[in-house]
Parts: sequence; C-alpha cells; structure tokens
Amino acid sequence: MNIVIVGGGLVGSTLAAKLAKDGHDVALVEVDAGRARELTAELDVQCVRGNGATAPVLRAAGAPDADLLVATTDSDEVNMTVGLLATSLFRVAHVVVRLRDPNHAEGFDMIAQHDPGKHVRVNPEAAAVDRIFSLLEVPGAVDVVSFLNDQLVLAGFRITAASDFAGLSLAHMKLLFPATPTLVTAIQRGERWIIPHGDEELAAGDLVYFSIAREDVRDVVALIGSPSGERRKVMIAGAGRIGLELARRLEEAGETAVLIEEDVQLAQQAEEALDKTLVIHGQVTDRALLEEEEIDQVSTFVALTPDHEGNLVSSLLAKRLGARRVFALVDNPALANLIGDVGIDAVISPRLLAIGLTLQHIRRGRIRAAAALLEDKVEVMEVEAEAGSLLTAGPLSTVELPPGVIVAAIQRGAKIFVPSGEDRVEAGDRVLVVTTTEKAGKLDAFLSRA
Repeated sequence: MNIVIVGGGLVGSTLAAKLAKDGHDVALVEVDAGRARELTAELDVQCVRGNGATAPVLRAAGAPDADLLVATTDSDEVNMTVGLLATSLFRVAHVVVRLRDPNHAEGFDMIAQHDPGKHVRVNPEAAAVDRIFSLLEVPGAVDVVSFLNDQLVLAGFRITAASDFAGLSLAHMKLLFPATPTLVTAIQRGERWIIPHGDEELAAGDLVYFSIAREDVRDVVALIGSPSGERRKVMIAGAGRIGLELARRLEEAGETAVLIEEDVQLAQQAEEALDKTLVIHGQVTDRALLEEEEIDQVSTFVALTPDHEGNLVSSLLAKRLGARRVFALVDNPALANLIGDVGIDAVISPRLLAIGLTLQHIRRGRIRAAAALLEDKVEVMEVEAEAGSLLTAGPLSTVELPPGVIVAAIQRGAKIFVPSGEDRVEAGDRVLVVTTTEKAGKLDAFLSRA
C-alpha cells in the first residue's frame, strides 16, 4: 500500500516505522523542521517537512496516489482538514483521523456521510477509558482487551511463584479448563516475547497473556493467585479528558471515586461536571493529602495527568501508602518498559491504543478489531474469515502460517472454541490471530481472498 501519515509525533512515527517494516511505501509529513530532520535520520520512510493541512504538502507526500491516509497530529482541527482534503481533493479511498473532542467527532461523522471516501475516526483517549474499565473488571491483570463481541478476554498477568500456573506445561492447560476456550497466547520472559506452543512451560516472573472466555475470568484469576475483586474505591489523579470521562463512567456504574487535580480551574470544572465524585484541589504527590483521603483503602489508583513521569512517581507513592493496584498513563516507551521493575500494575498508553485502532484499517482481510500489546511487540487481530483465503484452505495443521503465529480462538455462530490442528476455519468464522509484530505483515496473504 501507498500510505501517507500526517503528524510525526509518537503515534505517527511508531506507525510509520511499523508499516515500513511490513513493506508498505510510507510518507510521513511533519510541520516542525527539527523533528522532521530527526525522523529522516531515524526512519526508513520518506519524510516531508511542511503543513499537512495544505494541498501542496499533501501532494508532495503522494496523496494523489495514496491508498490510505492517516491524520494523527495533536490538533483535531488539523486532522479534520487533512481528512477532508484527502477525500475531497485527492480522492484517497481510506482515511483514518485521530479526533479527541466529541464535538469534532460529531461534525466529522456528519461530513463522512456525504463524502465518497471511507472516513474512520479513532479516539485513543476514549479507548484509554475503556481499557481502564476493562482492567478494573479483571483483578490482577496488567492488560485487558476484549474480542469476539466481548465474549473472549485477552488478559495479561504476571506469574508469581505462588501461582498454580508456575511450572505448568501449556500442554496441560486443557486439564484445567477442559470445556472452555482458555489458551496462553503470548509470553514475555525477560527481554523476549514468545508466541508459545504446547511444549512451553510457564515460569515465575513471566508476563503471560491468556485468552479466556468471559465467564471463566474469575477461575483463571484465582489460579493465578490474584486477590478476588471486592467493591472498588478508585482514586484518579488528573481532571483532563481521560480522568473526567473515567469519573463519569464510574458514577454511571455506581462506584466510589475521588478525583485530585492540581490546577484550580480544572478542579472547578470537574466539580461542576460531576455529580457524585469527590473532587479535591491539591497535589497528588502530597503524602498528607493522600493519607487524609485514606489511600490505604483505595482498591485502584489511576494517574492520568499530562506529566507521564509524574504519573509514575505518584503511582509509586500511592502503592507505598497502601493502594492495592496502581495504573499510570505513560506514552514514553522507555518509561513503559519499567512496568515490571518498579511495581506499577498497568500502564495505559494512548499511543499503543491509537496504533491498535488504526491497524484495523491497514491490515488486509476483514479485520474487526486489533490491538498492539505492551511494548508493541505482539499484535492481536480479530478477523472475519473470507471464502477463498488461505486461512480457509484446509485443516489448520495444513495451513502453513508463519512461525510465531497462532490461531487462538474461533467463533462460529454462538460457539467459541480453541481449535486443534484437525479443525479448519470456515468462511464467516470470527478468528482470533496472535502474532509477533515482525511477522504481522506476512499475514496479509492468509487473511485476504487469494
């Protein structure tokens, strides 16, 4: 594919590197001259310096010949303008636009109804709230993604020495869950990511992703050794868009929440917008304030301020003072790598969420959902199997998927099952495919019609 990406920030540059590695022709547009020079030196893509919201710059980047354009700058207004130019002037067939303000989203949806191009908007901040809610529902998980109409959960857990899974051979998983679709789909062991097969053995310290039927989540959590979920009290640091929306969602769910905001104006706005949440103006790193608000009674502390290093500091302080679980909004890959070392239970990365949302519209085949797992080393895709694709050519034992790729689950009608080598994928099945990122680009031939 010929792909134009406008915006050379973390999302744009990560996407550009990933897609170029997959063999796509990528042009990356960046308005800042210094950043454009950095990207030219770092990435094996065409870097175009200029304002992507102008026709000459888009033309120079190859928009007239683009199969896909992704607008991922920090400005909703710029992204909307880029999207409109791409479809109206250059007739780009597929446009993905990052929008965070609901008011902009409404206008974009109305415009999309009358434009010949295929418009898609992604909102990583809304996805961040969804991810936090999913984490709250699965005690002990460091990452949670739902697939197959929310009937299957992909959840990552850190295996402790006390866990029933420590030392377990994956070939014996069916002994624990003989009648349910539960499977180990990915393992992080030290610096290595593993897409496992039956002879793999789990070890204490591994970060393990399980695909689990929704109704079996509690059983898996119990075997892992995580504490059972009790009625939760959530403390939120930061009254930005993500923090405010999380507080709203908690109110709707009838949960108790405390919101701490350092900026007096944001605190006042949050107090006016929320009904039941206790809003406090103060510093979230103020130990006396946290103790006064009974941090030791908090089941989950979520740091969502724009200061990502500060989020790590406040989360560590909250954990030290007794919060059971701590989540931190961190988009810096170097900081995110510290999750297992410093005691943060989960990292929320809008960057990775945006990439997962965008991948749905880049990978070939009928991709229904996609996610980039921690550190962007593993991709998970929910695919609707197409008649005539290699994936449906025969029993899975005869389908020569690339090494490092597994079919984790199949949904056929109302039934979800973990397939064996004798099973075959049928046209119309929903299929959960897990792969290392470096192998993901090689799946196109299997997922789309031959």
